[in-house]
Formats: sequence, structure tokens, C-alpha cells
Amino acid sequence: MYWFLLFLGVVAVWLLVLALLAKRLWGQGKALTRELVAAQSKLDAAMSTAGSGQTREDQRAPA
Repeated sequence: MYWFLLFLGVVAVWLLVLALLAKRLWGQGKALTRELVAAQSKLDAAMSTAGSGQTREDQRAPA
């Protein structure tokens, strides 16, 4: 009986460690996603203000 309780205690500790690690990784993933979205929007804004030098008519015209 003692060994079984010890085993349950070890399993509980490992589950707690895994849960804390998963929570930390989830938070880091959310922060990284937020940064990537902000960087993408900045890039889109910079590209739209810089322009490509072509008009829509130039892009649609056959080569």
C-alpha cells in the first residue's frame, strides 16, 4: 500500500509540473503570435505606403 501511495504522489507531482510547463508554453505562444501579427500589420502598412510603382492598370495589362 505504501508503494502505491508513493507512486500516486509521484504521478501527481509530474502532472503538476507538466501542467505548469504547458501553461507557460501556452502563454509564450500567445505572446509570440501577438508579436507576429503586429509585425505583419506593420509590414503591410509599410508596403502599402511605399507602393510598388505600378498602377492597377499596369498590373492588368497583358504583357
